[in-house]
Amino acid sequence: MGLEKNPRSLVFYMAYPGPGNLDGASRSLIDPDYLLRHLDAFLQDQRFQCVEVTSLKSRTLRQQVAQRLRNSGKRIAFHCQPVQWTNEENLIDPADLSSLSQIHRQRAIERIIRLMDEAAEYSAEAVFLASGRNPASGQPYDSASAAIEQQAEQALLVSLRHLAVQARQRKMKLILSVGDRGSPDPGTWRHQLVGPVARAVALIETLRGEGYDHVGLALESGVLRLNHENAQALAHAAPFLMWFHVSNAVGAEGEAQRRGATYPRFGVPGSLVQADDLTEFLRTLAELSYTGPLSIAVRPVGREVPGHVISVAYALLEQAAADLEVISALPLGFAFRARDFLTEETFAEITKLRVEKPELILEELRNRRKRSVLAPDGRLVILAADHPARGVTRVGTHPTAMGHRLDYLSRIVRCLMVSEIDGLMATSDVIDDVVLVNYMVRQKTGRSFLENRVLIGSMNRTGLAGTEHEMMDRPSSYMTGKRIKEMNLDGGKLLWRWVPGGEKNDRYALETLERVARAVEELADLGLAAFVEPLPVQKTESGYRTDLHPDNIIKAVGIASALGYYSGRLWLKIPYCEDFARVAKATTLPVLLLGGEATGKPVLTVLDMERGLGAGPNIRGCLIGRNVLFCGEDDPAVIAQAIHYVVHQRLSTHEAISRAANLRHKCPSLLAPEAQPAAS
Repeated sequence: MGLEKNPRSLVFYMAYPGPGNLDGASRSLIDPDYLLRHLDAFLQDQRFQCVEVTSLKSRTLRQQVAQRLRNSGKRIAFHCQPVQWTNEENLIDPADLSSLSQIHRQRAIERIIRLMDEAAEYSAEAVFLASGRNPASGQPYDSASAAIEQQAEQALLVSLRHLAVQARQRKMKLILSVGDRGSPDPGTWRHQLVGPVARAVALIETLRGEGYDHVGLALESGVLRLNHENAQALAHAAPFLMWFHVSNAVGAEGEAQRRGATYPRFGVPGSLVQADDLTEFLRTLAELSYTGPLSIAVRPVGREVPGHVISVAYALLEQAAADLEVISALPLGFAFRARDFLTEETFAEITKLRVEKPELILEELRNRRKRSVLAPDGRLVILAADHPARGVTRVGTHPTAMGHRLDYLSRIVRCLMVSEIDGLMATSDVIDDVVLVNYMVRQKTGRSFLENRVLIGSMNRTGLAGTEHEMMDRPSSYMTGKRIKEMNLDGGKLLWRWVPGGEKNDRYALETLERVARAVEELADLGLAAFVEPLPVQKTESGYRTDLHPDNIIKAVGIASALGYYSGRLWLKIPYCEDFARVAKATTLPVLLLGGEATGKPVLTVLDMERGLGAGPNIRGCLIGRNVLFCGEDDPAVIAQAIHYVVHQRLSTHEAISRAANLRHKCPSLLAPEAQPAAS
């Protein structure tokens, strides 16, 4: 899930502060010609769907602006904070809505109500306000100052209740902006009472509990960084977050005139918000399923050109929003639960069918409708599920994750049933399990998820991980091409590993190579495809690891390409590596990419597939397993479908994952009444 649907907004009065950037807009005084000229241009800007304005003293200008805003088609929001901060008449205590004085607090409330009336003239849907200065600011933090803060919080709560009623009458949202909490330098920080996000959340939570559902919070990236709060603060505020401002701030080491939450341009010396910070914040917003506006809040000064300052900020926002970490963020609370999709009861039914109908698997396979052409568009996405048969069950830190057959099978079937991938490569036991599940689904829904799918039998699995004779990889699952044919499969897959530097087990690699060559010939005689995985490996203390040096992969590809008397039905399976375009030129055979060990970051796997496909015309898809099946907390079908889009429709990783994300909530249970297998 990305943030492409969130409306973009601009704090207009900040971005266009007045002639010479002297910031008359924040004081409600601005040259009318300047304001109307820039407003007219902005309202035509299709990048933004919302505009945020503040108070204007001139009633004539106010009417002109109101007419333009109402006719613009853009959403309108109104900021009270500039009036609160300027406090021009100095009749209200700087603590404002948090004042311990009932008189000053009432004046502050009345001022906001007047501003709400102005906002109504503009047809504003939301009004932003600040809490006011912390009355304990500047005092040593002790029990006395803590008591003052508690009293101020209660005073603010009273103020917000009054204003919530007024906002409801005007059909407006009332949004409390979280401000800076202060620093030792009182001249450059506002020292707002509502600085820490936790304090803001506690206040709004109380109001929501009283039925004020239209009251919420606005957070700013600059203020969060200034307050030393990170993305966890966003998660804390999630239930009440209505608006997010992309802003910068300058810390104590920056230029004196810009320190604090002064909304400087991005990139100014001393900036606290960098591109990585924005990506972190936006990824969290995506994870929280935040649907509110993403707003740019920047204020040009001196000779800075407003349009340029806005464009830089907008580009940073879009770049961060398009980051792979953001588009792959999971919705709030989502986690794929394999055992909800394929339940214990279904698992038990598989064993029951094995016992009571031992011939069923063979019957189902022989009656299966196969493709007339292996790869109709010349490309394939095949799911690999043969690791446990070689003793490879580790996923991340879990040593036997792939050893739990219910969980493993659920993920495999999920991909085949919900996504559009071409098929499955697996050992006999896994294929048989999948066939039995397909039988159960067909009995329930009348449809088969194996029709026209490619099924490839994994043949040699005796290279057991960690054993002395690991490199002696003889056939053990589907022993011969004849058996592959009898089971009505589409081809066989073979693994050959080799240590380029040489070692004492060289003879095992040579013996395996000869056996693989014989299998390739037998499959060719039977008119079946052979998928050969030639892997250069390195011996390490923890076992053999794939050697990703391009030169060694090129050598392995050259050796594998020459196996058998006929290469017309031979496909290769090789890993993506650096300088892959050079590897692709090592053969004219069709090549499928493999994924390697599960990383928990499947989006990077999709990106590798996209990059690999661009390396040459013979890169024709992928044969990939662990990085799809064990993709963190995401739905394996989403990653499988994203790869399908990349391979078959040549979409970018961004486009592919965005489109595939809608599968997360499709077919939550294998045998649910609404469950329907994906079209193949």
